[in-house]
Amino acid sequence: MTSAIDIPEHATWVRFPRFVGDCAMQLPVLRLLRMIGVGPIVVWGPKLVVGLVEGTWFCDATLADEGKPGPWAMARTLRHYKAARSIHFPKSLRPALAAWLARVPERIGVNESLAGIFNTHSGPFWDAEGPFLLRYHAVLARRWPNLPPMPYADFDPGVTIDKPGEPYFCFMPGSTWPSKAWPVDHYRDLLLKARAAGFAVVVLGSPEEAATCASVAGSEGINLCGKTTLKEAAAWMRGAAAVLGNDSGLSHLAAACGAPALAIYGATDPGGSTPWGPRSRGLRKEGIPCAPCFKPACFTPGHPGLAGIGPDQVWAELKELISV
Repeated sequence: MTSAIDIPEHATWVRFPRFVGDCAMQLPVLRLLRMIGVGPIVVWGPKLVVGLVEGTWFCDATLADEGKPGPWAMARTLRHYKAARSIHFPKSLRPALAAWLARVPERIGVNESLAGIFNTHSGPFWDAEGPFLLRYHAVLARRWPNLPPMPYADFDPGVTIDKPGEPYFCFMPGSTWPSKAWPVDHYRDLLLKARAAGFAVVVLGSPEEAATCASVAGSEGINLCGKTTLKEAAAWMRGAAAVLGNDSGLSHLAAACGAPALAIYGATDPGGSTPWGPRSRGLRKEGIPCAPCFKPACFTPGHPGLAGIGPDQVWAELKELISV
């Protein structure tokens, strides 16, 4: 990570959340800040996610948390580096309170968790409508009224990978919620279809998703679950013919990389959280009366919201994505 000596004073500090998907949605925000000439930019937050942008064009410096700092510790950091501005989109009170305690002149974020009380420029998130990135844009426009439209991130992690000789798909079958996970058998059937059509299939995921990824990959897939950094996973997705995942962090990262990305939705709603990218889309089964329920587990027998989306339908969607 960046050493303390490399962190500029009087910078704009952008707080990264702890979830990969939420961080992927900060990448278009960083590109927008670059477009309007905001700088220098320091990205800070949990070590895993901050490492995603370290050494890239998207920021001038990064600072990883030591443990989980409280607002007073965060405030000391902001005060030490004389932060000129804090942009904090986590739906948490901590970063907004920390920026207020540090007397950061500009504090830009969302209203959730009472954070709006401590912001100089603030707006709703969950009570707003439309894609999540446009909700962030609306908050930023309270500080910069003539903002250009929210761009796609076009994130290049700047790392080299050893790609297969043939075109390949990336599958990400893991999910934090069982209710968001397309069935493993469906992923497996789709992998065999892709292999029969001449595509390699790379399976990506976190170490906690090892069993799921192994079941999907079998002997026919390239199982990289738990074997890549976030930057390396981004590089694999950026080079893929298409990427398939659940409503998960890696699906949002795939879209941020500009990959043709398809995310499958069950318990959640693609209206707000469809991955933000030039060739990304969300897929859900219509006519399910209980969806979206936003519950971690599905209590409807057969889990029709996801099980009812068959491999043939998803294969057709992927082929259409490739042809666009």
